[in-house]
Amino acid sequence: MLTVRQIHKRKDYKKFVKFPTELYKNNPNYIPPLEMDEYKMTTKKNAHFKECEQAYFLAERDGRVVGRIAAVILFPFNEKNNAKYARFTRFDFIDDEKVAHALLGTAEKWAKEHGMEYIHGPLGYDDLEREGLQTYGFEHKGSYVASYNAEYYQTYVESYGYTPDAKWVEWRFKFPMKKDERVERVASLVEKRYGFHEKKFKSMNALIKAHGGDFFDLVDEAFYDLYGTMPFNEELRKQVISTFKIMLDLKYICLVFNKEDKVIGFGLTWPSLADALKKSNGRAFPFGFIRWLHAIKHPNAVELGIIAVKKEYQKLGVTGFIIKKLLDRLNKIPTIKYADTGVQLETNTNAISSLEMFDRELVRKKTCYIKKL
Repeated sequence: MLTVRQIHKRKDYKKFVKFPTELYKNNPNYIPPLEMDEYKMTTKKNAHFKECEQAYFLAERDGRVVGRIAAVILFPFNEKNNAKYARFTRFDFIDDEKVAHALLGTAEKWAKEHGMEYIHGPLGYDDLEREGLQTYGFEHKGSYVASYNAEYYQTYVESYGYTPDAKWVEWRFKFPMKKDERVERVASLVEKRYGFHEKKFKSMNALIKAHGGDFFDLVDEAFYDLYGTMPFNEELRKQVISTFKIMLDLKYICLVFNKEDKVIGFGLTWPSLADALKKSNGRAFPFGFIRWLHAIKHPNAVELGIIAVKKEYQKLGVTGFIIKKLLDRLNKIPTIKYADTGVQLETNTNAISSLEMFDRELVRKKTCYIKKL
């Protein structure tokens, strides 16, 4: 017998967090999230909890977990868009249409009971989380921050009345990269014509102290009109810095200033923890931290996580300038074999066009689905 129930106890949250890793244990391309971060998302330590309603559900059959889903209402998102939206996240299930539909139906019922008019997803709590249902590129290994799901998900979501509402793409740059004269010429032109430049910092802490706020101000401005986004409050800013600080290194960051020495854009990359997380099943102990530290010091891949540029500079070549600077540095690290981008909206023409000069491969496509309640 199939049942879906809302969970409240710690032992059930453990089942919720561990389920996808067990589901994909024989899939070499699935990369588990960091378990301790996922546990944090289910507790009051989650900086989003003060501005949202959420519910976690497990699907069980004969005492065995066969699926999971979380339903979330983010008040800042609805206020920003004058809308009544719920979103679903942490959506995983066995290859069974009845299980998928039972989970979605439960999330929809919860959303209706809370006065919502639409539900969309998969979307995380914020734009820096895993988002989108994978619809292409299943033969490629996933990344640390990107979502991954089996091919059958799409069929069962669409058969329950969901339609695409947003689509993303992810790219891969392979190393070592050959120098492209066109890229060099454009980057040089941008520097000379507009006076864009970088600055050096003594340490990561010095950079964060001086410009940590600028990072989030830029993200809030640059991503404001993009799908599913909302501003980062102060508590969430601290949570994000705490999560990523261990992986950050000055060589993986490009901070761009204009002639007046004002920050106008940045690019942020980090070593991929994909292989380390896979070997440790997302766990920190007993050997997870050792593997992560090795991956950080000797990366075989990196993730081009975030690029944000002030709106008035987005058509002046700043994004290409940032990517060129980062790729030049990464190209000098002999252990790196490739770099994967984060998700880019197919409609974000500025971001997509900035990559056209570079030799890259389309490796994944993601879709966010929507349904009227």
